[in-house]
Amino acid sequence: MRVAWSMALAFVMLAWLPAGCTPKQEKKPTKNEIQHVRDRSADAFADLEAAEHGERTPPPKAAKELDEPPPKPAVKPEPKPEPKPAYTEKPVEAVPVNPARAAPDWVNAQPSMEGYYIGIGVATGRSDEANDWTRARNAAYVELSSTLKVHIQSVIVDYFKENNMRMYKGDNVTQDASRTDSSYRQDTQFFVDQTLEGVEIHDRWKDVGANKYWMLVRLSKAEIARRIRERLEKAQKKAVDYVLAGVKAEGAGRLGEAFKAYFQSYLALREYFGGVIDHDINGDGKPEVLNHEIERAVARLAADLEWQANPDRSQAVNGRGLENPLQVTVRYKGNPVASLPVVFAFQRGKGSIEGRVSTGADGLASARVIKIFGDKEAILGSQVDVQALTENERDLRIIQEKFGNDLQVKTGKFYVQLEELSAFVGVREVLLGQEADASTVVTDIKEQLHKELGLVFTADAKGADMEITGEVVVDACSDFFAQRQCTARVNVTVADRLQNRQLFAKKYTVKGNGANDQEAGRDALNKSGKRIAKALLEGLK
Repeated sequence: MRVAWSMALAFVMLAWLPAGCTPKQEKKPTKNEIQHVRDRSADAFADLEAAEHGERTPPPKAAKELDEPPPKPAVKPEPKPEPKPAYTEKPVEAVPVNPARAAPDWVNAQPSMEGYYIGIGVATGRSDEANDWTRARNAAYVELSSTLKVHIQSVIVDYFKENNMRMYKGDNVTQDASRTDSSYRQDTQFFVDQTLEGVEIHDRWKDVGANKYWMLVRLSKAEIARRIRERLEKAQKKAVDYVLAGVKAEGAGRLGEAFKAYFQSYLALREYFGGVIDHDINGDGKPEVLNHEIERAVARLAADLEWQANPDRSQAVNGRGLENPLQVTVRYKGNPVASLPVVFAFQRGKGSIEGRVSTGADGLASARVIKIFGDKEAILGSQVDVQALTENERDLRIIQEKFGNDLQVKTGKFYVQLEELSAFVGVREVLLGQEADASTVVTDIKEQLHKELGLVFTADAKGADMEITGEVVVDACSDFFAQRQCTARVNVTVADRLQNRQLFAKKYTVKGNGANDQEAGRDALNKSGKRIAKALLEGLK
C-alpha cells in the first residue's frame, strides 16, 4: 500500500513538471496549486486501488477545475430511514391452493413464526368460493387484531421506557409507562384497525371433505415497530406545529383558528399514545408540557369569551317559529370576535333551528328559529361550534368528550315564553272486529306529546289548534313460531286548524306477539301508540 501511495504521489508531481526542465526551488506553490496536488494524489491513489480490483476508473477532472477554490466541507448527511421489512402483501388469489394437499400443520396447532404476529381464520363453504375465502380471511383478521391489541400496548410501553419517555394521565405526568388513560387505549385500538391494512396472506388451505376454508395471515413485528416509531415522530411534530399555530392565532385575535389549532394539537397528542411532549411554547427558553398547555389554552379561551344575547327574552306560540332571529354578540377581552363558528341549540324544549353560522366582523351571529315546542318556556343556547372545527365524527366525539364542559362554562342564553298549543286526538282503535275497550293508543299519544312538546288537549276538535285523527285496526293474525302474531294497520293524519292545512299523514303496520290472538292484538295496539307518538314528534319538529 505504501508503494502504491508513493507511486501515485510521484506520478502527480511529475505531471506538474515542465518538459525538459527541473523545478525551481525558490518558487512556492499557491494554495490552489497545493490543494490541486492533494486532490490529484487522492485521485491517482483511488485509480490504482480500482485497477488492482479490476474496477473502472473515474474520468479525470476537467481542466477548468484547476483555478476553482477548494470545495466546502460536506454536510453530514441525515441518517437514512430504516428499510421496511422484506415481505410482500398478496391478494387471496395470489396464494395457490392445492385440493390434494394434506392439512398443513398450522390447521391443527398454532404455529410459531419468528418475527410475525399470526392470525388463523376458518369459514364453512356456502357455494360461493370467492366469498368463502373472504370470510375466512376476515376471521383471521379478527384473531390477529385480538393478538395485536394485547401486544401493541406492551410494545408501546417498552418503547417509552427504552427512550425514557414520560406518560400523561389526566393532569399528571408519570414515569410509570404502564399507566395510561383509557382514552389512549381506544386510540391504540384505532391504530390496530389501521395497521391491519398491511397484513400478508401467508397460506391458505381448502378442506374439501369438510367443506371448510382455512386462511393463515401474518404481520411483521418489525413493521409494527416501524409504524409505531413513524406515528410517534409524526404526532410529535403535528402537536408542536398546531399548538404554535394556535398561540399565534390567539395572539392575533383569530379565536376560531386558535380553537381549531388547539383541537388538532390535542388530536395529535392522542396519536402519541399518551406520551408527554415538552416544548418551549412561549420562547422563554424553558420547555412546557404540551399536554398541560393545550388543556389550559382551551379552558382559558372558553372562559374569556363573552356572549351577549340580543335580546335574551322573547315570546312565541307553541308549535310556531320566532318572528325575529336569535342574535348573539361574541367578544374576547372587550373586542368583537370575527369568523367564530357558532351553533344554536335547544337546551329545554324541542324544535328546529337554522343551520350553523359564524360571527361577522362585529362579532354578531344570528339564526332563525323555524319551529319551537315546550312546556311554558323553552331555553336555547349558543356556543362554539365544535363540529365546524373538526374534520370527522370521530374527532368531534373526542373533542366534545375532552372539552365539552369547558365550552359550556359560558354560552349565550335565550328564554322564550310559550303560549299553550292545544290539540284534539281522535284515533279509532279496533281489536279483532270490535272497538277497543281501553284507549291505549290515544293515551300513549297524549302522554308523549305533552311530555316532549308541552301540548294540552281538548275534548273535541272545536277550539283546538291542532287535530290528530286516524285509526288503528288489528284484524289479521297468524302463527309465529310457538306464539300468535297480529298486525295493526295504522293510518294517522295531523291538521293545523289555525291555518287550515294538513301537516302530514302516515300509514304503516305494527306487529304484536302473544300466546293467543287477544294478547297479540293488544300488544300490537300498545306498540302502535308509541309508534304514532314517535312519528308525530319527528313530523312536528
